[in-house]
Amino acid sequence: MATTITIKNLTKRFGDVVAVNNVSLTIDPGTFLTLLGPSGCGKTTLLRCISGLEDPNEGEIFIG
Repeated sequence: MATTITIKNLTKRFGDVVAVNNVSLTIDPGTFLTLLGPSGCGKTTLLRCISGLEDPNEGEIFIG
């Protein structure tokens, strides 16, 4: 199944801490994507938002 994932202006905060700040990207079907960055930069939080385990404070996620 080929599905596009589109993220527009995604922001996630935990209290005063901004874990993900205004992220926008499109992942096309068949694309291999790597999230790379230092500890605490928001990689896992972004994936948790995409999977529905966290609700973003701002922005939209479109799957399909």
